[in-house]
Amino acid sequence: MTLRTILAFFLLLSSYSLFAQQDLGLENQFLVKVSPLSFFEPETIIIQGGLEYFFSNEVSIQSELGVNGGLFGMKAGRGKNEDFRIWRSKSELKFYSKKYYWAIDFFVVNKDFIRIDDHYTPFKREIHYNRARIEFQVFGGGLKFGKQLFISKNLVMDMYGGLGIRSRYRDVEVLELAKFQNREFFEIGNPFAERYRFTGWDAVPQLSLGMKVGILTTK
Repeated sequence: MTLRTILAFFLLLSSYSLFAQQDLGLENQFLVKVSPLSFFEPETIIIQGGLEYFFSNEVSIQSELGVNGGLFGMKAGRGKNEDFRIWRSKSELKFYSKKYYWAIDFFVVNKDFIRIDDHYTPFKREIHYNRARIEFQVFGGGLKFGKQLFISKNLVMDMYGGLGIRSRYRDVEVLELAKFQNREFFEIGNPFAERYRFTGWDAVPQLSLGMKVGILTTK
């Protein structure tokens, strides 16, 4: 994600704040949340949704769940990933001010898939494989800043950005070794591939930036 994209997002967020009030008047009500951008995930299509409950006009809690078709036996995965199965969940405690909100969020991601024609490096030795099973988990949390506003009678736009940290664990089980242990199958320059090329734990910064749509069924 480029700096220009991030700046454009926050300029858009600021422009909305000039014309809308943050008081949504949703005390003791639910918003059904959907995440349109999850359809454009780089590794697989994810269907993600959840609920936000307002204890008051200042405090709410939100929970989400995202899954892909691979969990239900459908063909899923892109590039060198096959039989891709993923589920992820996120919970947030949100605090609203007059125009914006800030939130504390916690999330979990679990992936299980087959990767082909790649390598990984256990014990400082590169091992090339034709096929391997990857199990990948993520646990993390952070702080988020955003804005929600009605764009129609029953639709709410939620735009946000945030920073945090994620702890990742992966296990690689080689199913079929490559005949030649060389760099022929390296996938140079893929920003998503390196995370699968070693085993064990690591920790990396978390940047969240996006939008959701809330559907109000009681107004």
